[in-house]
Amino acid sequence: MVPPDAVAEAPPLRLRRRLAGIGAGVGAVLLFLVLQGRPEVAERLLAQGILPAFRRSLSLMTALVPFSLAELVVLVVLGLLVVGAVRGVRQVRRGQDRLPRTLLRGALRLGHDVGILVALLVVLWGVQHTRPGLEDRLGIQMAGEVGVEEIEPLAAAAVRSANRFYREIHGSRDAGAPTPAPPRREIRHELDRAWERVVAHYRLPPRATLSHGTPKAFLSTPLVRRFGISGMYFPFTGEALLLADLPGVLMPKEMAHEMAHQRGFASESDANVLAFLVGREAADPRIRYAAYVFLQRQLLSALAELDRERAVAVAAERHPGVRRDLQDRERYWEVARGWTRDVGVGLNHAMLRAHGVPEGIASYRGSTWVFVALAREEGVEALLPPEV
Repeated sequence: MVPPDAVAEAPPLRLRRRLAGIGAGVGAVLLFLVLQGRPEVAERLLAQGILPAFRRSLSLMTALVPFSLAELVVLVVLGLLVVGAVRGVRQVRRGQDRLPRTLLRGALRLGHDVGILVALLVVLWGVQHTRPGLEDRLGIQMAGEVGVEEIEPLAAAAVRSANRFYREIHGSRDAGAPTPAPPRREIRHELDRAWERVVAHYRLPPRATLSHGTPKAFLSTPLVRRFGISGMYFPFTGEALLLADLPGVLMPKEMAHEMAHQRGFASESDANVLAFLVGREAADPRIRYAAYVFLQRQLLSALAELDRERAVAVAAERHPGVRRDLQDRERYWEVARGWTRDVGVGLNHAMLRAHGVPEGIASYRGSTWVFVALAREEGVEALLPPEV
């Protein structure tokens, strides 16, 4: 039995503070829902001003630390939850509080913390999903059927372009070993310059030309890789994170994708399209090569759904070295199988759905139809390598 005087000295509920934190999360969600139906208002609020400047400053400041702060933040948050739970158990065992009241305090504390995290997530990242998508910015129409006769020449052009850059990198059709990845800092500098050309050509928001912090490697790369995650943008620190040992055929494209998120392009489809457009404008043939390997995989996948035999025929034109790089890519992801990959995919799908993307992870493939639409608007030249 708990002594009356002990109960009187029980830890306070801090009800006002806890409800304020919960209210902050609810208010942020309501703001998101309001802006979701008013993309033009969201653009006016989010394209200029304090918020994008803060996000960029945060990215540049955290870039001064040579390791991933995002993983440290996650560990600290989880550690605080564990410490709070242990403290509550001790207080009950020592007779400092009753179990029902301890559970209530814990629930209020958890609701407060979740509310604050949700509010920060919505302000720093979620509201970016309410801005106009890339299709609206580029003024392209997504309507109409896409047939084999339209998509096959685009896929073939992507295969030829990848072959061309492979020869430029290695001087042959097969170097006998996988293509190595350039250093992340070199890729970042190349892509920063390429962003200027893409922004000017497609009339994107001028702020997208401003540089951000160099993407970092996950400290926990072996663990994250098992979940099938190649990279992520962590809005709480402004960091773009990548697996440290991504193959050369993947690293430049994945870095360009996360750099698009840093610049406020929240849609996965938009980030994929911009990763290609920026990659194709880079001067380094290794970056351009990775961009065209990504493009051909997207287009060949779509073509295979329409006519598998013709997709196989186009893919057969790949140089042996390109096929070697793609096999190296498949081997790299062999560890991402079973329940760990299912968890990674499920969490990503749930997060996208929560941000108002009803198709979830299927949105990654939406970039294929943007590529087709660009070719319709500007001709196949829109997808061919420019002279840089």
